[in-house]
Amino acid sequence: MSEDMPFVPVSPFGCSLRESEIVAAIVMNSLFTKPQTDESPEEGELFFALIAYEDSLTRNRAMQICDRLMEKFWMDMEFDLSWWRFDFLRDAGIVKAAANAAARSDLILISAHAGRELPSHVQKWIETWVPRRELGNGALVAMIGTSEDQLRGLTPIHVYLREAAQRGNLDYLPQVIDAPLNELNTSIETISKRAEKVTSLLDGILHRPTIPTRWGINE
Repeated sequence: MSEDMPFVPVSPFGCSLRESEIVAAIVMNSLFTKPQTDESPEEGELFFALIAYEDSLTRNRAMQICDRLMEKFWMDMEFDLSWWRFDFLRDAGIVKAAANAAARSDLILISAHAGRELPSHVQKWIETWVPRRELGNGALVAMIGTSEDQLRGLTPIHVYLREAAQRGNLDYLPQVIDAPLNELNTSIETISKRAEKVTSLLDGILHRPTIPTRWGINE
């Protein structure tokens, strides 16, 4: 898949740098600060993340979140990122590999254009790994819709992914493009409010000057 994944520097692709930083902080806060029986990851532990995306635009936006996670936490843990384009999830062998990755991932990020529903083969793939998720930490980030899409706000895709996250024992973290005022519970504005509740560590990270990216996930 390397030919489909040229390195792209951090820049706005439907998601501002500030928003991507907030989402990254919320992800880590959700995974590492809620009550649980197991201890939070120790320094150097492997963090598994799976990213499923629709096209180059939605891929680039997802890369911003991964850039932020790597940039902020590269000294604390190692990252294992796997990238899966929707088109590739038609192949049975790839579906199996991607399902295995999703079943064990700490973070699952779905980045797609706004629409009435995800492609049927993508939903079928999701249904293969949701029942395999075990109780414990994990988050599903739904980045649905771009500034170029006609459909705005909450969509049936958000509803489906929220329900899938519940069945898969995952925290559901949506990002909605131009959500109406009555949908602010899942908008970037509310995500910003939630960011104020992060731990002192993450709060310091949010206000710390950004350092240059030290990695390339596509090489």
